[in-house]
Amino acid sequence: MTSAFEFILYSLAITGCCLIIDSCIMAFLNRNPNSQHNAERSHYLLSILSVAVYLVAYQADSETFRNIWMQVLFGLYLFDLSIIARDWSQLKPSYRTFYSVHHAASLGLFFVWYHTFIPFTDAMALGGLLWVSSDIWRWAEQYWRLSGGVSTSKLRDIVWYAERSHRLLAYGIYMWVLDFSFNHTAEMILLGSGILMDIIDTYFQQNARSAYKFKQQAVTLEGNKESLDDAIINTKKAA
Repeated sequence: MTSAFEFILYSLAITGCCLIIDSCIMAFLNRNPNSQHNAERSHYLLSILSVAVYLVAYQADSETFRNIWMQVLFGLYLFDLSIIARDWSQLKPSYRTFYSVHHAASLGLFFVWYHTFIPFTDAMALGGLLWVSSDIWRWAEQYWRLSGGVSTSKLRDIVWYAERSHRLLAYGIYMWVLDFSFNHTAEMILLGSGILMDIIDTYFQQNARSAYKFKQQAVTLEGNKESLDDAIINTKKAA
């Protein structure tokens, strides 16, 4: 287990690496003068890259994975908060609100995790990997949409259920590996932390889904109204 100083130092180094990679991604995206939402797109690309780092780190022993996973995640969250502060006026309000609340709660959990994830068992490593990798569905869809891709209500629903199913699978495999019993307090804290963050994620995502569907319904109704008005006008002209 690394000391608190080393943990923070390594996390800050990862934040610095994220900022460097972000500047490269932003420079590439900004080459297109019509490109939009570049800060958010860079965030999602870096988040997807973090999952690849977790997968590689998982090949090590559980204690090494614990250090790498927490340092990368902590460093990435610090990067996210710095980006929100840097690009506040350019980011969508929903993006700012969600990640500010989510990451603020997560930073509090990091303090708990650092002191209580002892021991960090093989089951915890597997459960943690499966849980943090579930976000990749949403990140990929959001990057696609912000890059100009067509994202329908059906696609968003598929991503929503894929992410939820992925997390339920993570909980199920985690408990199955533990034989549905806890031998260490750390194992219960990991489960409780996942459920807490799921509640926050689900609340914001469900609100976003409802707002999007309401907007789509309003557009459809407006389109139908315009079609009806045109039909009335054409009927009057014919008469």
